[in-house]
Amino acid sequence: MFGLCFSLGYGLTQRLTRMGAPGAASGTVPSFSAQDSPGTRVGELQKRFGAEGQSLLGDLDHLAEQRSQDRQRQEEESRKATQEQRNQERQDAAQREADRVRLEALNHGPDPAASTPEPILLPPQGAAPSQAPDPAATTAPGAAANPP
Repeated sequence: MFGLCFSLGYGLTQRLTRMGAPGAASGTVPSFSAQDSPGTRVGELQKRFGAEGQSLLGDLDHLAEQRSQDRQRQEEESRKATQEQRNQERQDAAQREADRVRLEALNHGPDPAASTPEPILLPPQGAAPSQAPDPAATTAPGAAANPP
């Protein structure tokens, strides 16, 4: 069915073009004249900008060397960044440990088993410096004033 429709369409199109085209009786098809493509030609651009005789090929060895240097520089920068990150992490860990130790010391307070020294009391201002201080005045404030 498809083949029949295709051949019928082709035959009709061919017949219509031959009937309406000038020179259809002779069987020649009119040709189009060749025209220049639009735009500026490469030769004209070279003359205009003075790029005569220059090669368009690049130095591949130089490009490969630049790429390897760029790659080495990037690797070095990444190594430095990694090292700095590790150093920062170590410093942070040391700071956290120091903070933890200080916090534990503050939370536990002074050791109750440690003895505190008794305060030294000075003689009253009106007493002469040659007099010995009263032994009752040198006792701790919480101690009993009269011995048993």
